Amino acid sequence: MTTINNSATAELAAHYARVTPLMHAVFGGIPIISTSFPDGFGKPPRWHTKALPLEPHVVAWLLEKLDAVELLTWFPAPGQPSRLGHARIMLEAVGTIEPQQMCHAAHAVRTTLNAHDTDAILVQNGDGNLTLLIPFADAPHYEDVRAHLHEVTNTLAAQQPGLFSTEPNTRGANLIHLHVTHNAVHGYSALPYALRAHPDFPVNLPIAWSDLERIPNGSVTAATFPAYFHGHGDTLFAEHRRLADQTFARKQRTATPRLTVNHSRGTTISAALQILADGISRSAQTILDEGVQRGLLVPTYKAKYVYTALIEYITRANGNGRKAYIVQDESRNFRINEPPDDWPNLNPPQPPAPDAAAQALVTRLAESARGSNPTAFEVAVCDTFAHLGFLATHVGGAKAPDGYADATLGPLGYRVMIECKTGKGEVSQPDAFEAAKYRDAFSGQFCTLIGPAFPDEVELTRELHTHGVSAWTLDDLITALQIRATAYELRTCFAPGYATDALTDLAWDRIHGRAKRIRVIADLVTQEGLALQTAAARSGPPADAPHLTIDTAMALVDQRLIAAGSTHACTRDDVEAAFAYLANPLVVQAVTPAPETLVITRA
Repeated sequence: MTTINNSATAELAAHYARVTPLMHAVFGGIPIISTSFPDGFGKPPRWHTKALPLEPHVVAWLLEKLDAVELLTWFPAPGQPSRLGHARIMLEAVGTIEPQQMCHAAHAVRTTLNAHDTDAILVQNGDGNLTLLIPFADAPHYEDVRAHLHEVTNTLAAQQPGLFSTEPNTRGANLIHLHVTHNAVHGYSALPYALRAHPDFPVNLPIAWSDLERIPNGSVTAATFPAYFHGHGDTLFAEHRRLADQTFARKQRTATPRLTVNHSRGTTISAALQILADGISRSAQTILDEGVQRGLLVPTYKAKYVYTALIEYITRANGNGRKAYIVQDESRNFRINEPPDDWPNLNPPQPPAPDAAAQALVTRLAESARGSNPTAFEVAVCDTFAHLGFLATHVGGAKAPDGYADATLGPLGYRVMIECKTGKGEVSQPDAFEAAKYRDAFSGQFCTLIGPAFPDEVELTRELHTHGVSAWTLDDLITALQIRATAYELRTCFAPGYATDALTDLAWDRIHGRAKRIRVIADLVTQEGLALQTAAARSGPPADAPHLTIDTAMALVDQRLIAAGSTHACTRDDVEAAFAYLANPLVVQAVTPAPETLVITRA
């Protein structure tokens, strides 16, 4: 038995004085309880189960009056003790489990969560076990989350029976037990940064995922925490901020989890989208290899996890009536869901210089969308459309639209009705009808519903199409600003459904569409034309020089494309467009001495 002496009491007090502000920054005000050990460690604790708010003076009182060692909570949403703020999956070693097995298990659980478009904060429990702490900004019901996590962990146990178990009171096997039953009111577990009941006072330590294999579980104690914190900073706050907008949503309460394509998408899907952005198809193993090389995926991932995550994503997206941004080809490889592009990238366009006005709008949108002043967000949205080439009018008030925007395109002009919704995460009541009800009164052609994010649900998809409304997220508006979209280009983005789908196509076409083909053809025509002209000048008089015609250029360009590995040939229309571009008076790289004939004048 180990009793807590005066020196240990002072160490406890010093540690909690350091970490209480850190805990309060994320969990301030939620109910907590404590345990003390009057008979020493190794004996049953004394539970102090009167829930008190997590406040600095409360923690100080618990330490002074109750000799508290551990601080625990059921992780409710702030101000809503019966609703969940952070879910938990606990990984408990049963039998003999090597540290690397526990690390592998944690990554496997995270991969499965990522396939459900969810991520977690990693916490070392100080005893070799781990907790994955999953923030949800929309305060879901405990029962719904617990049912969903049972499905997740049961699937893992079925897929890897030699590693995981979900059976209650697993004993006598070298397995990792996945616990989710603590996701209930009064289902307690230790707060991050709290101390654990051991003579060394190990810290219940939140760490970055990249540190999982580097920091031995239990190595950071009350005595060593100051040095650790100096080197690593407040990981809890950083990770919580990273996942601050993560929501549960109704879709996740069924066997078909919610999957969206936005900035909160899971790690595996995000990594695959970045890797596949060049339009080239890849196997799951190649995606994994490139992901590890770029630092997007951890080395302990396996190709089968990547494959499963991508297949599940495609299935869920299709089931939700959404566009899947990744597809599988007949070879079981994966590529971006856009027209194939294996043309060489010989002359990539330079990205536009940063637009200071657009950046200022991005800041205003981000702040007002989640703020307490809906009018500020409405005005920021209208100003954004004005920056994109619309004549935007803010209306607001009762029985009126929030605004409308007229595309200043002469005879091609159109009007978009604007309905804005603010919130901390997903819009809780996305009313598509409300966005459409002023269309006729204001002679609008399109209607849009704009908010921080929207639930990815079949019901909402149907409502958007029924009422002819496009749903624009905060990310969609920011994307339009960043790619400098025009009112002419954005017309397709106001079609009923989700603006993200058309915006993704627009961004792809900017880089990989006809503009790229013509740019590549013009570059190859210039190179081949100069080579022909140089060879002709060396071999005879100008009258005998061959003509660079449309047909000749098509043959020369196709040879270069084949040599570069492309399976696509150029078209006559694209070569004609490249000829016209090179001979344009504003470009002047060539002249046309005869119809369908080109002479290169400069490289």
